Amino acid sequence: MFGMSDPNQTLSQMIRYFEEQRYEMVEVMSSEFTGMLLSQKSRDAASQTLLVKGLRILTEVLSERKKHKLAIKAASVLQRERKKLEKILLQSAPQLLEKLTPMEEDLRRVGDVFAACGKTRKAVKFYSRAHKIQQGNILAMLSICKCEGASTKQCKSLAKDAEIAGPVILENGQYWLKPEGNIPAQIDPVLAVMESCSHEHQKCAEQSQRIRQECSDISEGITAANARLQSAMDTLQPKHDYYQYS
Repeated sequence: MFGMSDPNQTLSQMIRYFEEQRYEMVEVMSSEFTGMLLSQKSRDAASQTLLVKGLRILTEVLSERKKHKLAIKAASVLQRERKKLEKILLQSAPQLLEKLTPMEEDLRRVGDVFAACGKTRKAVKFYSRAHKIQQGNILAMLSICKCEGASTKQCKSLAKDAEIAGPVILENGQYWLKPEGNIPAQIDPVLAVMESCSHEHQKCAEQSQRIRQECSDISEGITAANARLQSAMDTLQPKHDYYQYS
């Protein structure tokens, strides 16, 4: 269906088709793409990187198309081939290890596959591993809470992560929590979980009130759209007007 003369271009095309929700086309392309790479007996770092990227797309598109058994199989291959990639890079180019997609993102991706087919215990296992690797990972904890439902005790952990994330930020017309070194989380699903548990957990009530208040303050112009950035800029301003002493 396509040549391997420029696999990077093929990969870019698959990503674009996925964004355009042309899932059937993406499934065909990513199956063929990963199949061809897997058939190569020995792969260098570049080929292995392409394979792992292709497997991510294949895993997601199979899950999106509700082909759950195939998605679980692809997720398993993704984990195996990612380990191989890490091993290759460790030996040949250790400086590139930090450029890899963070492990917790792939763990959440696998968790999403299991959650989509109703295997919530398995899903929670992967989300928990993602959260353990990177404390304050709101998206991983949010996924755990969604799997376990409104009665979850993990709600308190979500509230703690929300507190660690710091002030609400307005960006591109949406409100976000942006924990340092973590993927940002849109506030609506976070609030939905915390407010469903707020009568049981005071921390959830406190954080949901805090987030709503900060959204209100930003919308009314009382505080900056990005308080963290504003604070950093303020520290660059001279503290005194030195001319007043001359």
